[in-house]
Amino acid sequence: MTSSVWLSPFRPFFLLGSIYGPLLILSWVPHYTGVLPWMDTQSHQLPSLWHQHEIVFGFSTAIIFGFILTALPSWAGSNEIQKPALVVLVSCWLLGRLGVAMSGMLPLALVAIMDLSFLLVFIRVVLPDLRTIQHHISLGLLVITGGFFVGNLCYYLGEFLQEPLLSQQGLYIGLYAIIFHCSVTLGILGPIFTENELEEQGKPTEIGHIHSLEWLSALSIISLVAADISHAPPLIGGSLALTSFFLHTVRLYRWHSLSILSSPIVWVLHLGYAWLCISLGLLTLENFGLGVGTESWVHAFTVGGFGLMSLGLMTRVTLRHTGRKLQLQAPMVAAFMILAVAALLRIAIPIASLGQELLLLSALLWVVPYLIYFVLYAGVLLAPSIPE
Repeated sequence: MTSSVWLSPFRPFFLLGSIYGPLLILSWVPHYTGVLPWMDTQSHQLPSLWHQHEIVFGFSTAIIFGFILTALPSWAGSNEIQKPALVVLVSCWLLGRLGVAMSGMLPLALVAIMDLSFLLVFIRVVLPDLRTIQHHISLGLLVITGGFFVGNLCYYLGEFLQEPLLSQQGLYIGLYAIIFHCSVTLGILGPIFTENELEEQGKPTEIGHIHSLEWLSALSIISLVAADISHAPPLIGGSLALTSFFLHTVRLYRWHSLSILSSPIVWVLHLGYAWLCISLGLLTLENFGLGVGTESWVHAFTVGGFGLMSLGLMTRVTLRHTGRKLQLQAPMVAAFMILAVAALLRIAIPIASLGQELLLLSALLWVVPYLIYFVLYAGVLLAPSIPE
């Protein structure tokens, strides 16, 4: 990597995440189709949940922590991470991916240590600043990091003890950590970006934040984790999911989404948040026995919600923090639309009993937007910022 890539945390992490995600899906396709033998028990210790694990604890952590480390100095007034610490963090993330890929040749305990080292080093890097930043920011950061760490630890304990349900539980805890991140981050940034856009359009609108709504929305996600871990009855789980759906939908309703349709860099975040609301609605239906396909809510969030919100934030941060104007090229706008189609197709498959070949199409449609981002912005991430 060039020296410029170490100027800010988003650079190496977005670069690695945008290529690792597509590689994960493309490596899954031969396994799913049976064209090539892939990671059987002789060559790999981890089960077929491997690609799910890496989407949650590999790809997603690169995007999320790259963003968090970039945003913390401006959000919390903390110190900006310096190159030596950033190099160590990126190396630990890569070490985890290497450990998982080589798990057939390494003791499972060693693989777990290699993988968990990233989160431990992250905590060590940000710990000195936690006492000085605002309480609610440090609390949110601890919830996200703790969720990923506990979830990943549960995953490996499940593999070590040969308890697949524990491994699955670990994946869900990690997934809820992603949902919590998206809920909190977009809850803060959504109104701000929308107000800024409407101001530029000559239509100043005050959206602001209703603090009780923000806190309740965040707590509703934590309540879903508690219900999941405690195996709460469907009635309780469904009621909590319905409450969370209502809170997040009210949030989105306040954002004047129809007023920013001419600004893709803003509406992509609204659309991603809408998919988060949809996923909570599907989770509600699943708990009440009205599910529209196994884990449709998961795919609605991972493909549509996190997909669109992550790609939108990656693009915005890349342009803003390298000194470029927030103007999107046509291929990037097309990438947002392709990802939205992939999400629609993914949840339509079980609902309409569509052929499984469309599952492969949905997967490939998920890959394309991140490759477009990589092609458009890899050079930007590797180049110096433009002076203001």
